[in-house]
Amino acid sequence: MQIRNSIRILSSLLSIFLVLGTFGTGPAIFAEPNNAPVSVVKWDKELQEMDGFGGSFAFHKGGSIMRLEEPVRTQILDLLFSQEKGIGISIVRNMIGDGGIDDWGNTDYDGPTETIMPNPDEYVWDDPDWNKEEFDKYQIWIMNEAKKRGVETFLSTAWSPPAWMKQNNSVIDNGEGPNKLKENMKEEYAEYLADYVEGYQEHFDLDITHISPANEPDLNTGYSSSRWTPEELNTFVRDYLGPTFKERDIPAEIVLGESMGFNEEYALPALNDPITNEYVDVVAAHAYTGLQEGETTPDPNEFAKSKELNKRIWQTEYMNQGDSRQTFENNTIRDGLRYANLIGNMFEVTGVNAYFWWWPAANNGADGSDLIRFVHDGSDQAIAPTENGLFRIFKRFYTFGNYSRFIQPGYMMIEADKQPVDDVMITAYKEPDTGNFTLVAVNNSTEDQTITFELEDFPKAVESLVPYRTSASENLKKLDAIQVNDNQFSMKLRGSSVTTFIPEEFELPALPDMKDVFSTYLASENDGQSPRLQVDKTKDGDEVITNVRNGSYIKYSNVNFADGSASGQADKRGILSMKARVAPIAGGTIEVRLDNPHNGKIVGKMEVPRNGNPNNWINVSTMIDTNATNGAYDFHDLYLVFSSGNNSNRNMFKVGSFEFSDEIVSPTEE
Repeated sequence: MQIRNSIRILSSLLSIFLVLGTFGTGPAIFAEPNNAPVSVVKWDKELQEMDGFGGSFAFHKGGSIMRLEEPVRTQILDLLFSQEKGIGISIVRNMIGDGGIDDWGNTDYDGPTETIMPNPDEYVWDDPDWNKEEFDKYQIWIMNEAKKRGVETFLSTAWSPPAWMKQNNSVIDNGEGPNKLKENMKEEYAEYLADYVEGYQEHFDLDITHISPANEPDLNTGYSSSRWTPEELNTFVRDYLGPTFKERDIPAEIVLGESMGFNEEYALPALNDPITNEYVDVVAAHAYTGLQEGETTPDPNEFAKSKELNKRIWQTEYMNQGDSRQTFENNTIRDGLRYANLIGNMFEVTGVNAYFWWWPAANNGADGSDLIRFVHDGSDQAIAPTENGLFRIFKRFYTFGNYSRFIQPGYMMIEADKQPVDDVMITAYKEPDTGNFTLVAVNNSTEDQTITFELEDFPKAVESLVPYRTSASENLKKLDAIQVNDNQFSMKLRGSSVTTFIPEEFELPALPDMKDVFSTYLASENDGQSPRLQVDKTKDGDEVITNVRNGSYIKYSNVNFADGSASGQADKRGILSMKARVAPIAGGTIEVRLDNPHNGKIVGKMEVPRNGNPNNWINVSTMIDTNATNGAYDFHDLYLVFSSGNNSNRNMFKVGSFEFSDEIVSPTEE
């Protein structure tokens, strides 16, 4: 028995070596590791159709991009909407203008949200002095830019009807009466929404494909809002909006719900009404309530009626809301994994057809609102901020992109063994007409885990797959192709990572290499190093740099320091620290230099203790100089230069990794 076990163990180790040993240098040789967890992906087991991934540009947020100078403006647009050059967002959600005030309750920032009907029977396009070029210019501009990059789905949501339709004569909750539509304005409001769709097509050549009559109908706010009960929404759609759209042959589909909670409560009366449910095409909800703190698995019964009636389900708004989410940690891979899990679970558990972020890119005072945040010259919640061309890209941008870039409208979700092992989640999607498909694997464990994938009943033999991985140290990095034999392949999923696989025949280009302060920098995975440095492994199997001598260095290209902050909050603006994981031997100094290893600006120094134990790993730290003139500010190549302070050729230390932080650190941390 002992001999047989030994043979089995040796066989397993050999198989793993064959699979993993060539990874990173070319197509991997397939050999299934014995006892590796298996996820069977079933081509013929179709679930819901995918409508895409969206984001909102309400409250003038398209202007944050429009005001940027070239080439940054095009770079950001491509990162958002292009499947070739970015994450391929395929749905734009905008705000139906109501003539009210801006997102912070002011009328002096970009003006009010313009309405097509500022007064009864008064359309803006009937005014001979109407300035068409200025009307709703930011939203119209962003929709057109999205169209150029392939976007065809546009959802317009009403935060409020115009003030003259409201009981309190205001688009906000002003305390002067019910923040609701007037009873005698239901037909007028339905016609207004129909006119909006027709007007945007006629005057701006924009096809609004979806209309939602109420954003967060369960919420009164000091910005545009309007209260509705679920029963009132049912009556409005059944007796007014649905018949109006049908009679006038309005092509936009009706979206209903969009409440704060991730459930169908605000659409349920309409779904239970046999007349209304014929008009409702999409049941939508936000995800601000209904999920406990840190939870990523929704209640599978929250959309029971919607699924019974085969309604499409969209999650149309979510972000890192609240002060507790506005932290450096919630911009790292930890946050990226949270959303990767949430998206996969909403698709698999709830049957969601589309997933939206709130503001994909914006200029504002809260890091958690955005996937990309523009740096501005102003206060934390600046009323009139000015973009300066710098931007911060968070890890959730890339893990969101692990889905959105590779799952386009028309894909079908298909069955896969979702959890072949603890802490791993697998979901799968296919494009029926082309044979293209996407597998997304989330490894929540900090340890690497090898998974075998079996592709069951796929219409043609799959020869090779290309992985794209986001991890603590990688941003949707395109990896070498993996060979597939007999429709099976194995992959070691890096700890704390999201990996997307697509067939090599449908591969997409690597995204532009941009690093950031939210990533971990592995010493062994640098972009260049001086001669004689070597890669070795620790007793735990981690790769590290060894043979560090006086004057040697490693390089990381194109690091985005943005405004030099780890955290975008006002009280931590400009605070950036770095720590290195090292094992001291003779000791020495790590100089943090910009752009050149020999005469580049030194923005930090870390002292490594002398006469150390090479098996004793410690952290050494430094604050980083982030001044805007010649410090760690905007994009730079980053060099870590190792110095002994003399001409000694002694082995100084081993180097494992580098990380940035918003902490104020002492020079050395144990």
